[in-house]
Amino acid sequence: MLKRTGLFLALLTAVGLLSCSHAPTRGRDLIEVSQSYVPYKTEAFLRIGYLLNTWEYEKEGLELRRITVLDDATQASLLVIEKADLPIIFQDPLPASSEIKIDRLDRYYLSIQVPIPLTQAVPNSLSHRFTFYDPAGKQEIRVEGGRLQPRKGESPRVIAAPVKGSYCLFFNQSTLGYHYWYAAFTGGEIYTSEKFAFDLTKGNELWENTYSGDPRINTSYYAYGDPLYAVAAGRVVKVVDGRIENSGNAQDAPLLTNDAYYGNYLILDIGGGCYAAYMHCKPRTFLVAAGDTVTEGQQLASLGNSGNSTEPHLHFQLNDKPDAALSHGLPFVFKSYTKLGEVVLAPVPGMVKGTPFDMTNANMENWTVARVP
Repeated sequence: MLKRTGLFLALLTAVGLLSCSHAPTRGRDLIEVSQSYVPYKTEAFLRIGYLLNTWEYEKEGLELRRITVLDDATQASLLVIEKADLPIIFQDPLPASSEIKIDRLDRYYLSIQVPIPLTQAVPNSLSHRFTFYDPAGKQEIRVEGGRLQPRKGESPRVIAAPVKGSYCLFFNQSTLGYHYWYAAFTGGEIYTSEKFAFDLTKGNELWENTYSGDPRINTSYYAYGDPLYAVAAGRVVKVVDGRIENSGNAQDAPLLTNDAYYGNYLILDIGGGCYAAYMHCKPRTFLVAAGDTVTEGQQLASLGNSGNSTEPHLHFQLNDKPDAALSHGLPFVFKSYTKLGEVVLAPVPGMVKGTPFDMTNANMENWTVARVP
């Protein structure tokens, strides 16, 4: 719904043992772990995320049909991803960029996120089974590997929410989809700046939509102009202002550079090698400038509709560098929130009320409607 494409999507926006006689060519291991992330809790799961790479199996005529994540100790299936739901798989050649040099790849890369129910013990080790179809031999082939030890002894950053109030809709997080699959391959590095990003807008007490009136007018949207707050004490390192906004859902703002996709934005150093990025802000509403120090909960700017935005919303992410693109995304949890309900996409799209319950030190599942203090 609120997707940012381009660049860095252009960057891109790029995976053992065999159970049959067909043996893919071995160089490195067939399935490897490239990056492993600190697990984070939601209201339903502990989510274990990581980036895998594989050999270039399509060059051997193989078709990936299924990925199964296993508990190493019990061989129980923790997650099964069928062909229709496979995540984005990055492979050579990647789309070219006029602003940076894109690396060539000799492996396939894809991101996995395993949801472990909060009532279930977290495995000490995970492994993977990739199921392929070999049309030449007219048979399935299973390849196992990619052993991973979850980072159970580490905790994600705890922050306050960047907005306040009820009927806040958090989406495009806690999922295998957008933004989680994002990766940028340049300079021999795999950057994952949007890995744990979320988008945020707002409904109202009627639980009907995110706007009332003409969707081509920004002021029709309940979230438009809402205050944005510092998620922790810190120092402002960058403010970009003066970029015009889209007209409601028209997506008519000019996007002439990669940086323009972020619209008006702010980057806040919150310490510990952690930077908070607020994107798509309303122009001329920034209350701080680069070099200013802020306290947690201090108002920074207002929610807007600038950059690559399909309607007024906030795009928020934490990174390990003050660079919204060439950095690594960091997982985080909120100090507290109250889940009010969620958005469902089928059979009829809409917001559905639930029984409110409070959470502490947790992130949200995708499409959560929440009240945040």
